[in-house]
Amino acid sequence: MKDKSPQLWVLTLLMMAAPVGAEPPPGPIPAEVTTAIELSSTDVNRIVCPGPISDLIFSKEKGIEGHFSGNNAFVKFGILVEAGAGKQYSTTPSELFLNCGGAIYSLIATPKRIPSVTVRLAAPPTADLKQNAERYQALPFEKKVLQLIREAYLGEYPESYRVTKEDAEVAVSADLTVRLIKTIEVEGAGLRLKEYVARPAGGKAVRLTERDFLRPGMGKRIVAVVVENQGLEAGQSSRVFIVEQRGGDL
Repeated sequence: MKDKSPQLWVLTLLMMAAPVGAEPPPGPIPAEVTTAIELSSTDVNRIVCPGPISDLIFSKEKGIEGHFSGNNAFVKFGILVEAGAGKQYSTTPSELFLNCGGAIYSLIATPKRIPSVTVRLAAPPTADLKQNAERYQALPFEKKVLQLIREAYLGEYPESYRVTKEDAEVAVSADLTVRLIKTIEVEGAGLRLKEYVARPAGGKAVRLTERDFLRPGMGKRIVAVVVENQGLEAGQSSRVFIVEQRGGDL
C-alpha cells in the first residue's frame, strides 16, 4: 500500500457501504453451534440432514413427538384439548439434539402458529473449516476483513484457505481494463476475497477510487474494497482487493 493505510480504507468502506446485493435466505444450520429456530406448533416439521441420522433427542415432557428415518427427522408439538377452552398450542421453546453423520446439531425450537417448516442441516465441518473458524472466532468482523486483506496483499495464505487462479475480464468503464486473477475462499469465516488487476485502457492515465469497484459485477455482498495504486499512468497497473460476505457461512 503506497500512501494510505489499508486499515483506514477498509473501515471507511465498511461504515459507508452496505453489502451489494440482497440478503440471502438463512443457510443450512451448522453442527456444534446452538441455533435458535422456529417450528410449526400446528403441523409436522421436517429436519433434513446431509447424512444418516443416528439419534434424535428431545423432551417428551414438553409434549414433543419425533422420529427419524434415513436422513430425515420429523417433529410434532403436542396439542392440548381442554373442555370449553378448545385447542391449546404449545409456545414453550424446546431443545432438539440430532446425531447426524457423526456430528451433533443443537437446536432451540420455538413453536409458532405457522405452516410446517423444513430445516436443513449443513454438512459436518471439514478440517479446513474448523481451522479457519478457530483462527477468526475471536476477531470482530472489521478485523477479520483487515486480516484477510493483509494476507492477500502479501500473497501469504494459510493452507486452510482455498485459493483459485482465475482469468476473467470484467467490464467497469471504457477507460479501464479489469481482470479477475484470483479468488480466495475462507470457509468458517464467512468471507471471500477476489483479487483483480486494473490497467488504463487507450493509453490514458486514470485515477481510481474504491467507489469505482462497488458494483454487483465485481462481487456479491461486497463489504470492503482496497485499491493498491490509485493513480495509474499508461502501462501501469494496480491490484484491487474486494471482500465479499459469504451467505450461509459462519
